[in-house]
Amino acid sequence: MQIINKKKNIIQLILSVLLVLFLYQLLQVFHFRIDLTSEKRFTLSHNTKKLLSKLDKPIYFEIYLDGELPHGFNKLKNATVDLIEEFQSYTKVDIEYNFVDLNAQLNPKLREKELRALSERGLKAIPIQETTHDGSVKQKIIVPGLFVHDGKKETAVNLLKSINGLSSEQNLNHSIESIEYELSMAIRLLTQTKVKELAFFTGQGELGEYEVADFTASLLQRYKVSRATAYELSKDYKRFECVIVAQPRNEFSEKAKYVLDQYIMNGGRVMWLIDEVAASMDSISAKGMSMAFYKPLNLEDQLFKYGVRINPDLVMDVQSQLIPVQSTTAGQSGKYVPAPWYYSPLLVPPANHPITRNLNMVRVEFANSIDKVGKSPDLKHTVLLASSDRTRLEKVPTPIRLDIVGQKMSAKDFPDGPKVMSVLIEGKFQSIFKNRIWEGIDKSTYKSESVPGKMIVISDGDIIKNRVRGVGSNIQMEALGYDRYSRKTYGNRNFLLNCVDYLCDDEGWMNLRSREVKLRLLDKTKIREHRLFYQIINLVLPVVLLLFFALVWHFVRKRRYAN
Repeated sequence: MQIINKKKNIIQLILSVLLVLFLYQLLQVFHFRIDLTSEKRFTLSHNTKKLLSKLDKPIYFEIYLDGELPHGFNKLKNATVDLIEEFQSYTKVDIEYNFVDLNAQLNPKLREKELRALSERGLKAIPIQETTHDGSVKQKIIVPGLFVHDGKKETAVNLLKSINGLSSEQNLNHSIESIEYELSMAIRLLTQTKVKELAFFTGQGELGEYEVADFTASLLQRYKVSRATAYELSKDYKRFECVIVAQPRNEFSEKAKYVLDQYIMNGGRVMWLIDEVAASMDSISAKGMSMAFYKPLNLEDQLFKYGVRINPDLVMDVQSQLIPVQSTTAGQSGKYVPAPWYYSPLLVPPANHPITRNLNMVRVEFANSIDKVGKSPDLKHTVLLASSDRTRLEKVPTPIRLDIVGQKMSAKDFPDGPKVMSVLIEGKFQSIFKNRIWEGIDKSTYKSESVPGKMIVISDGDIIKNRVRGVGSNIQMEALGYDRYSRKTYGNRNFLLNCVDYLCDDEGWMNLRSREVKLRLLDKTKIREHRLFYQIINLVLPVVLLLFFALVWHFVRKRRYAN
């Protein structure tokens, strides 16, 4: 009997070992993981997995988050490493990473030189202050970013998102949310074989190259950028992935409208940045006032056909940019105080769309309100930017006076509620030239309805315009969205880049920006009020439970073996 049981046990052991080996080999072929988090924070998107599976050469990450870091930055570092290691599970090539600690360089001059070199390569350093054990405050420089290499090229990724008005924990959480999007974007830039081409539409007095230089420089990191007239666009409607109409000042000819219309009907995407009201900040600064007047561009019927109307008005908003105003009387030394400039609203991007999620406030100037028109079931409208609840609409023509900043305003002076200033339109568009008789229509190529497409309408051209100073060889361009008075940089550049990325995105990459990682922070107030209770729960209760189960186990063993 014992021999039979022994043989049986040996057979069971062999079968168990064979089963384990079989399962091991099976799992090497069929890889899977189970993500038990509610927001699926450890699950890669289908697009990312597909991108990784197509990699044909090794990828190397050079990470500058290292050394003695505050707790929040350690979380960002660990989340980055976890994701990179997850990448390795879905590709056949090697993915390696290495850490660099800049603070390990004790020579201040050499460290400053390294920081300048990193800045030139695209990484931003930030100073932080931390309190040491002896109570003194110590400043440290951290570079929350990395480089992605493929052996020939590299691209920089700044991981930290800094949104004004949010706590450090919230900003770090938003940074963790966007890691997959940022790293996948970097890998796509390294591996892409064909670069998509964009065009700034010209011929109607649009902004010049210097006036959009900062935004163009940002686009060139991802796209090929050209400037195209109506004639150049009409030669090949498939050439440009997206066309940007940046603050035209002259009326559109029917030919230009037809070319843009047929570009859209053939699947082209357009970002319209249109001012329906002419107003000059330079004239206001020089003379103290200026007249704002309606200046139609002959685009009104076309945009109406596409589902929107830009109104001939100016949006004044309580939530606006501050400008310096002299508070002393004539003859006294100049003293300036900040005052709200109601014609320059600061817009808070909503968090419910990939374009506007996790962005700083966007600054506009002399913007118009936008209305949705028509009830076409083929079109979907999404508001991207809107004013605050306290606004006032100024109908034109109207004088704009600088001394308005000194007037006392109350809530009743801004009764008009939120006004839309940017809208995304998606769906099938109808041609404006449908059922129209015009000699310029090419009947052999004309299309009356578009394939499913998308466009973005923004009722302000200054949103894309960077300040230009000097002439000739001394010309200088300020960063887009930078305010030299408050020394803040608003979210104009990132908002517009997201707009272009969304318009050019056919695979759903922008949806990664909608990923949400929930903050599960401790309630500090409750901890202070019930400190003793939580100390007992965390320190005493585990010991009591351990002793209880030990006594129960001792009692059970005693009864079993006593019998």
